[in-house]
Amino acid sequence: MPTIHPQAKREMDKYIAEAPEFARPICRKLRSIIRKADAGLVEDWKWGPNFNKDGMVCGFGAFKAHVTLTFFRGSAMKDPKKLLAPCSADNAHNRSMKFVSVDEIDEKTLGSYVKEAAALNVQGVKAPARKAALATPDDLTRALAEKAKARAFFDGLPPGARRDYVEWVLQAKRPESRASRIETTVQQCGEGKRRNWKYESC
Repeated sequence: MPTIHPQAKREMDKYIAEAPEFARPICRKLRSIIRKADAGLVEDWKWGPNFNKDGMVCGFGAFKAHVTLTFFRGSAMKDPKKLLAPCSADNAHNRSMKFVSVDEIDEKTLGSYVKEAAALNVQGVKAPARKAALATPDDLTRALAEKAKARAFFDGLPPGARRDYVEWVLQAKRPESRASRIETTVQQCGEGKRRNWKYESC
């Protein structure tokens, strides 16, 4: 039985009260739907508000312009409505949804996602294994070598994060698309950004 933070409810109440004004009704709605979806879910606190049933199931976070709901075994979920977005390579098993308004939340749909996520924990379903590293293609290596800052950032990435870039380049179907992806890779690495940097607030 996992250890639950003894002050989880109080911490969650405080977190929501101190969230940006637009985010408060979203957080309250998510909290209500999650609790209704599965009576066995317990409010917990680990790095922020989350819900536990035989382990961490999901959690939400309020940011400047959106609220993110993250499912910690999201990569194993069916996602029939294609609502889940990938998180960073370091959180490769996570999947998330983002909301900017409480009106975007479909209670029935979200409730079904929460039920599935909780069931995966109970069943002990493991998230898909991480893929092995891919060798960096020569053209990408040459492009990175011309920008020391980009090369240093790329070389310092964890294997999964490097793979995100390499796989994206290799999947290009046309030479011009590949060249464009290499250019974007170098630019983003020079700016200290991972391939899926837009989702790193998951």
